[in-house]
Amino acid sequence: MVFMPFFRRPSKPQDGPRTSLTNKVYESQRPEEMQADLQALESGDLPNKAKVRLHRTISGELPWMSTYSTPDFFLVEHLRIEPLVQVSGACYFHAATDSQGHIFLDSNLDATNLVRAYYRAKDEAIDRLIQEATAVGAHAVLNARYRFQRDETVVSFTILGTAVRFMGLNPPVKPLVSPLSGEDTYKLLQRGWLPVNIALGYHWHCMPVGFSTKYGIAQSWYNQELTDISNRFMQSRDLALQKMRQDGARHYPVSGFVGVKIDYSVEETEIIFVRNGLFDNGLTIDGTFYPYDDMGRAEVPAFNTEFFATGASIVRLSTGQVTKSDIAKYLLLN
Repeated sequence: MVFMPFFRRPSKPQDGPRTSLTNKVYESQRPEEMQADLQALESGDLPNKAKVRLHRTISGELPWMSTYSTPDFFLVEHLRIEPLVQVSGACYFHAATDSQGHIFLDSNLDATNLVRAYYRAKDEAIDRLIQEATAVGAHAVLNARYRFQRDETVVSFTILGTAVRFMGLNPPVKPLVSPLSGEDTYKLLQRGWLPVNIALGYHWHCMPVGFSTKYGIAQSWYNQELTDISNRFMQSRDLALQKMRQDGARHYPVSGFVGVKIDYSVEETEIIFVRNGLFDNGLTIDGTFYPYDDMGRAEVPAFNTEFFATGASIVRLSTGQVTKSDIAKYLLLN
């Protein structure tokens, strides 16, 4: 069994002095309402307050809100796209760890649980966003602004966008979701492209190293590449982009991706290997022997290679301007 020790559980914060504000009990935080909301979420339904907000906005009792800027709104209205209501989704997901906060690695030394946490957080949050959009008969959620965040082993994904209706079309089974601005959407539609989804590509690998990589090359007087680390990073990149292509085409056929944002890191860490057999004395990594201690563990120097990419998936519908008929046919096929 293999663990990564670089995640630490935060200490419990100290309670500060209470004020009239912190003592205030807000209406949305009443225990019975919180319990009802939890039950609704567990059953796949929307919380009651979300339903009330959506209904009051659609009926005109409340003014609608939009993530669009004024120039974006002008261009979207020019396309006869009607804003309905602002919708959102969020999910906080914990990657499995041991009792000491170490994350598990699989047989390939990939942080599979952490990778899955990123995808589950994104999928759950977008599903809740789409659920709100579906409730008001939206065709799409445009200008969706999203953010990934990780606090040790807890991954969060939050997303906020504008549910819209393409005038003259029937509501689809599953609305489209796009992070692109109104200007970007306008330009794509003018050239025959339709934004359909948000795609994620993410991979994390931990590579144990021997003495020559950890110390020998680092202290060498010669300029030379750390080839093992370079190769492993490129593998992480390839796997992340492969997952991004798969993620982008899960619900809709896509032609490509635009607005792709990339982040990556390579950092030093350690891996804790646990003795598998009674007579195992240790393990050899890259020509270096690491003995097990009295507890049957060996701490081995390593490098984390992490690659992260997100983007908007788009599909080609026409060689000219996209028409309502083009959009209607695509939505019916999917």
